[in-house]
Amino acid sequence: MNLNDLRANIDAYSQNYLKSEGKLAGCNFDFKDQKIPEEFYSDFIQLAKTQKIHEQFSGIYKGDVVNVTEGRSVTHFNYRMPSISGDYEHHQKKLISISKKIREAGYEKIVFFGIGGSQLGPAFVGEALVDNFYDKACLITGSDPDEFTDKLEGVDLNKSCFIVASKSFSTLETLNSFEKVTNKKFLSNTYAVTAAPRLAEDYGIHKDNIVSFDINVGGRFSIWSPISILLSIFLGEDAYKEFLDGGHLIDLELLKNKYKSLVFNLSCQDIFHNNILGNQTSVLLNYDWKLRNFSRYAQQLEMESNGKSVDINGNESLMDTNSIIWGGYGPESQHSFYQLLYQGTKDFNIYLIAQKNAEKLNYMQFLGQKQSLVEGADKDLESYRQTKIRRLTSVVLDQISPRSVGALMAIWENKTILNSLIWNINAFDQWGVELGKLNTKKFSGES
Repeated sequence: MNLNDLRANIDAYSQNYLKSEGKLAGCNFDFKDQKIPEEFYSDFIQLAKTQKIHEQFSGIYKGDVVNVTEGRSVTHFNYRMPSISGDYEHHQKKLISISKKIREAGYEKIVFFGIGGSQLGPAFVGEALVDNFYDKACLITGSDPDEFTDKLEGVDLNKSCFIVASKSFSTLETLNSFEKVTNKKFLSNTYAVTAAPRLAEDYGIHKDNIVSFDINVGGRFSIWSPISILLSIFLGEDAYKEFLDGGHLIDLELLKNKYKSLVFNLSCQDIFHNNILGNQTSVLLNYDWKLRNFSRYAQQLEMESNGKSVDINGNESLMDTNSIIWGGYGPESQHSFYQLLYQGTKDFNIYLIAQKNAEKLNYMQFLGQKQSLVEGADKDLESYRQTKIRRLTSVVLDQISPRSVGALMAIWENKTILNSLIWNINAFDQWGVELGKLNTKKFSGES
């Protein structure tokens, strides 16, 4: 059995649909409106068992070398385990110590330099959990002087501290922007978060201001490592550990429940849309301002991980891999691209995400848009008023907290990994990105 067999069976499936719901760490998932045929779900489980998806995920979790092109294991799971030791424990202790030092110094602004996984994760977590986040932190993402000129207007650099977040400590955009902003004049107030501490020290940052993390942590999975230092600085050790706990609970749920896991159901949904229905995009719509950029975080996570056309054995993939991930802030998007969702000719894999709060208009909008998408318009209306019936999954958070945000991010990570195993691709390298970096250095004159 393979995905082609499942696609061939689609017309034979009955209209008995999966009526699954689940709750994990304050995140409530409702799959009922996806209308996934029960027979497809059963066949998908058999396919996953044949491919030993659970055993493969367990091996990744335990440290098997699965990033075969780089000869590496995947270790971000280790940072969210409740009992850690060795280098991981040392990294966490250093993170907490430096966070306390920065917090007690009372800087007016923390200027954070990072890009990719070193920026999208910290930015989303900061927006979701830290009140007035951008009054306290300025995140510099790239090399265009217009960005940091705009963002740092009115900021007194003498009363700020600087954090350089770069796994390799050779990221061109990150070091270039740091040097242009500071002229390397504030190294006593500069901190580094990196998997290459020796390079940071050689650069001029004092070893006491450097916190390391493991080289086997991929950038898009690095929020569990000390890359999440802004969370620790602004909310303290307890909130940081609650965030990690939320992620760890998701690992345990998948390892325990296997093919009945909520995360596995999400993978089933993605495969159903991508490989059976042929839908080319997944749209994530968030109905809370604090969650407004979750789609940007998920976009990098999924498209950088699974944007591959070569399988784990180096052969051209015989099936479609990851869909295009896009989305936006729901209340704003309703007045932007929702018209196409309702009446356009394309179809989509839709996720609606919100925090439950009956007193807020944005939650009422979430409920109203959900009903409108899954029920459509009154059939007695004129044709130009008719809307498409859409499949969607709704995600409702009991509250936006370190634990629930950690859980939400880990759910998306783990379903992304499961998808890669179904497609038999390597989710942990990004050679296309590396080519772009290499040619950029050539044109910029960097060696």
